[in-house]
This record gives sequence, structure tokens and C-alpha cells, in this order.
Amino acid sequence: MKTRIITAIVAIGILIPILVFSHTLVLPIAAAICALIAVFEIAGCVDVRRKWSLSVPTYLFSAAILFLATVHFLHYIEIPNFIPILFAVSYVYMFLIFVITMFSKGDVKFSQAAELVALTIYVLIGFLSIVLLRRDVDMGQYLYLLIFFGGWMTDTGAYFVGVFFGKHKLIPEVSPKKTVEGAFGGVLGCILGYVIFGVVIDIFFDVTVNYIALILLAVGISVISQCGDLVASYVKRERGIKDYGFIFPGHGGIMDRFDSIIAVAPTIYGVVLLLPSSIQIFS
Repeated sequence: MKTRIITAIVAIGILIPILVFSHTLVLPIAAAICALIAVFEIAGCVDVRRKWSLSVPTYLFSAAILFLATVHFLHYIEIPNFIPILFAVSYVYMFLIFVITMFSKGDVKFSQAAELVALTIYVLIGFLSIVLLRRDVDMGQYLYLLIFFGGWMTDTGAYFVGVFFGKHKLIPEVSPKKTVEGAFGGVLGCILGYVIFGVVIDIFFDVTVNYIALILLAVGISVISQCGDLVASYVKRERGIKDYGFIFPGHGGIMDRFDSIIAVAPTIYGVVLLLPSSIQIFS
């Protein structure tokens, strides 16, 4: 427990400056580092880290995507057709991995290659969404923070309600400790976190907050957050591992700590883009 607490304090100490200087290259660089570590953990999880014909192209592809995102973040450097370029590069990577797998003469199972591709793109979309939400969306300097508040307040609410009131198991074959009561606690925690955040920026930053939209978003994001957590747990259980990595002593790896964030980020980014101009969360 002591190790977990110390690690959490150190992690928060690193995270706060990143958020404070999120308008600079600090954010995309931090996101890129986390994403690359997560991809490395995935390669180990699906047992292809030493299969260089698969792992090296995966690392290069991830680095290329994250480099493009970092350049795109610089407002004075515009990349024409940025999103189509990402789709094109992703398709080339996916096709290349499948072709390499075909010529591996059975050394690599197609299920391994498919899992590697799916999880790699899943992770990259998650971290890219944080960067794109902060850069490309109006009021992005506030909206991107909902990603972190959503994931972590859901975890906090689910933990405490689960500990004190949890009786009915949610999905024991995937995560034995999670309960139905804890899941509802996660929703309440997310709502509470979002409302408090809304009140703070409303009072201190003169931002108009649509509290109804914010609360509805909190409910959906909490569900997505918990599903993201469970998906990551399911992959670990299927692969027979306890943690994805060891970068956070007592907590595991990037994938262990950011599993819900990776699921939440694209959801908020997509919701914000699809909301009509008459219904904005912050204005």
C-alpha cells in the first residue's frame, strides 16, 4: 500500500505540470511517450516483442503517427489532410503486418497479429484524441480535462462505494473485485467530479456551463470508462498476466493506469465534434 501511495503522489506531481503547460509541446510529447510505452507493453502482452518482423514495424508506425500528431499540435505548422494521412498510414501498417504474418510460415499466429494491430491502433487513437481535443476544439483547454476527471473520478467512486457497499459481483470472470454497487458508485463519482469542475471554471474562468449536458455526458463517460477498464482486464486475464508493465510500482504499467483514459478520450472527442452548435458543454 505504501508503494502505491508514493507512486500515486509522484505521478500526480508529474501530471500537474503537464496539464499546466498543455498549450505547449509538453502535452503531445508526454502523450507520445505514454503511447509508445503502452504499445511496447502490448507487444509483450501478445508475446510478439521478440518477433522483430512484427514488433519493429509496430514501433515505427506508432512513432510516425505520434510524430505527425506532435507536429500538427504546433499551430504554425499545418499538415494538410491530417486525418486522411493518419488513415492511410494506419492501413499500410495493418496490411504490412498481415502480409508479414502470412509469410512467417506459422511462426506468428494470425490471432497474435490481429490482436497486436487492434490494440496498437486502439491505444494510439486514445492518446491522439487527448492531443486533438486540446488543440482543435473550441474550449478544448477545458474539455480535454474531462477525460482525466471522467476516468479517475469514476475509478474513485467505484472503489469507495464498492469497498463499503459492494455485494453483487459485476463480471467476476473478468474482474473478481468489481461490484454492481461499485459501478453505480463510479457513475455518481463521475457526475460529482464533472459538476465540481463545471462550478470551478464557471466561477473562476467565466465559462458558461451547460450542466444538463455535462451530467448526461458524465453518465455516459462513466460507463465507457468502466468498460475500458474491464476490456483491459479481460485481455490480461486471457493472456494470463497480472499487469501490462512495471513503470508504476504497485500499479503496473501505462496500460494498467490509462486503460479507462484510452477509452474515454475518443468518446469525449467524438461527442464534442458531433454536438450541434446550439448544445455546447462549455461556452
